[in-house]
Amino acid sequence: MNGRVHLPLAIPLERLHLPLQDSPFAELAAHLPASTSFVADALRDPNARVLVHCAQGISRSSSIVCAYLIAKNGWSPDHALQFVKNKYSIAEPNPGFVMQLGEYARSLQKPA
Repeated sequence: MNGRVHLPLAIPLERLHLPLQDSPFAELAAHLPASTSFVADALRDPNARVLVHCAQGISRSSSIVCAYLIAKNGWSPDHALQFVKNKYSIAEPNPGFVMQLGEYARSLQKPA
């Protein structure tokens, strides 16, 4: 016996798992369209709540939240990160993720 217990969820839950290492060389950008769409779709329900998490709660999750704010509000990466840090002071995307957030913001500004 390994001590694990499977408990059914009391509420319906949808999740998106992003296999992403917390490395400046990890391809965050490849996950940004899907993750921002997932969050936006979830928040269409006014009663919805979204939890974005990672192992440390510092770099990966804050990067995903910043990307959503950039896409939704048209914010710069700096503005999005400052907003997140004001709410969650330990947010600190790694330098590679910050660079990719900048590229993502620029890609959203290009005419279709």
